[in-house]
Amino acid sequence: MHEITDRIAYGLVRALVFGFTRLPLELAIRIGRLLGAGSFYFTRRRRVAYADLKAAFGSRLDESARWNIVRRHFAHLGQVGVEMMFFPLLAPADLARRLTIHHKERFDELMAQKKPVVLLTAHYGNWELLQVIGTLEGRPIHVLQRGQKYARLNQMLSELRKSRGSVAVTRGMGMREMLRALKRGEPVGLLGDQDAGKQEGRILRLLGRKTTVPTGPFELARRMGAVVLPAFITSEADGRHTIHVEEPMSDFGDEAGLEAAMTRYLGILEERIASRPEQWLWGTKRWKYSWTKRILILSDGKPGHFKQSEAVAAAFQKIKNQYGRPGMEYPLQRIRVNFQSEWRRRLFPAAVFFLMPWIQGRLGWLAPFFDAETARALREAGADFIISTGASLTPLNLCLARENRAKSLVLMKPAFPFNLFRYDLALVPAHDRGAVPRESLRTLLVPSIPDFETLRRAGEKMKAEIKHPERVKLAVFLGGPTRHYRMSLDGIEKLVSVLGKLAPVFGDYVLTTSRRTPENISHFLKQRQPHLTGCQRLVIGAEDTRPEVAAGMMALADTLLVTEDSLSMISEGIWSSKKVIVLQLAPHLLPSKHRRFLELLQAKNAVMAAAPEELESILKIAGRLEAASLVGAQEEALVNRLEAIL
Repeated sequence: MHEITDRIAYGLVRALVFGFTRLPLELAIRIGRLLGAGSFYFTRRRRVAYADLKAAFGSRLDESARWNIVRRHFAHLGQVGVEMMFFPLLAPADLARRLTIHHKERFDELMAQKKPVVLLTAHYGNWELLQVIGTLEGRPIHVLQRGQKYARLNQMLSELRKSRGSVAVTRGMGMREMLRALKRGEPVGLLGDQDAGKQEGRILRLLGRKTTVPTGPFELARRMGAVVLPAFITSEADGRHTIHVEEPMSDFGDEAGLEAAMTRYLGILEERIASRPEQWLWGTKRWKYSWTKRILILSDGKPGHFKQSEAVAAAFQKIKNQYGRPGMEYPLQRIRVNFQSEWRRRLFPAAVFFLMPWIQGRLGWLAPFFDAETARALREAGADFIISTGASLTPLNLCLARENRAKSLVLMKPAFPFNLFRYDLALVPAHDRGAVPRESLRTLLVPSIPDFETLRRAGEKMKAEIKHPERVKLAVFLGGPTRHYRMSLDGIEKLVSVLGKLAPVFGDYVLTTSRRTPENISHFLKQRQPHLTGCQRLVIGAEDTRPEVAAGMMALADTLLVTEDSLSMISEGIWSSKKVIVLQLAPHLLPSKHRRFLELLQAKNAVMAAAPEELESILKIAGRLEAASLVGAQEEALVNRLEAIL
């Protein structure tokens, strides 16, 4: 089958060469550009090119400008192909008429000195035509060509290159010919802008991202005592070209010098790309091997959801190497997503369901749903990983992933029909039922960040607010209503009464409500605060919203008492390596998924559950809890999955 495909492809290209070369060059170029521009609509590479342009230039280009550049780029490629067909027909006078060479004296001077020269360029302009700089001087250039998949097409390309006096060599044995050419003082031509793969090359920054860059041109020059001469060719739509010969580079005898020279070459390349971006070869997955992974967190404004997303972003930091090579970096951006109104938020998933296939480069379609600041931030944001928590942000996550060709990471089970979509990773609680995405990682604990240094600092602040911090052994966290679950005032009265009686034996406590805690309960606690035996500090969550309060309480206490509705706080307590007791104030009203959550954790001996009247007996045996193995296993599973999708 491969042989048949090779023959068919070869025959088609031969027919195109025959047809185009029967036309005047100017007309052939116009037709080539039209065909190239038309191919834009039939290739997926336009999406890769768009995403890479956005990553490279960010907000300097808007959606319209990016698409215009991509269209011009494909037209340019059509011109490059046609001009290659005419290589055998171009007389030196035609070439001289169409070419303008800036600083040609730099090349001439090196040739006059009989210096071995490595002519270093990039996939920019009509890079194939750059070899004529030697042809005009009667000095053939040995060019390294990458072998094509099909042998006949590969041979045809070699013949076209040779028609201008160049010598095309391939990797392997052909490299010996390059070495001999340099010894004879003949220039060689190499490309230095494509990636060097997983293990080869040096990790340097190109257009803002760390990636592998081939060292071959510089190592070859160092070995042969040659000069590296960067040169780039810029093409115009009318068939004229301008060659820019840069300053020669020769000071790379040691590793530091080699890296400095490579960085200088990349800097020149970036300047060329910025001046004429359509001239560079986009759409090739240039950053397939990148050590820069940009992370974008979408926040719905709920602190618990934001903490979970932050925890996943923090897990990336544990991955220091890629393909066994160090240097990973994870730039992080956060966007608070604000909808214009509640009804627009509800309508948004339905709209996205129909718009998503065409959303790349058209994020402006979503602007009516968000406030102006959110809409602007979303259009400008670029990322390699999109992280969001909660069903309301899942459709937006998918849109931004398509816009940037990024990996999509969602936490919590997406709502129908988005639970049927594909994600790169979906962190779905094990207690959730129903259809979940295929790429799910089922977790017992809500993701959290066990940042012990932050806990310590928060604990020091909390100590300053308490008269006898050394007596605090318990921290109590009250949640609030969820679905059918209701927290009664009678239950709270019983709880604080029991805590007061237990304080002489088990230690004093600090207590906080949440923003969900019913107002009558918060009011009761505030009124009773002076008479709450053993209570060293009371925090009303709706009034004191400092994020370090909960962390400070965790740091002070040995044991955490968390009401049964607060799944996130229960998980956070386990992550913090504290003993966690779940307060059962109305277990008969608890939703079934909450009950499954607690049952799974109890089966792992990660928590114990107790009604207020059972607290004394449970506190006596709380030392038997062992959650460290569960925490370690879940953290390892998450990091392994993230590493797999990098």
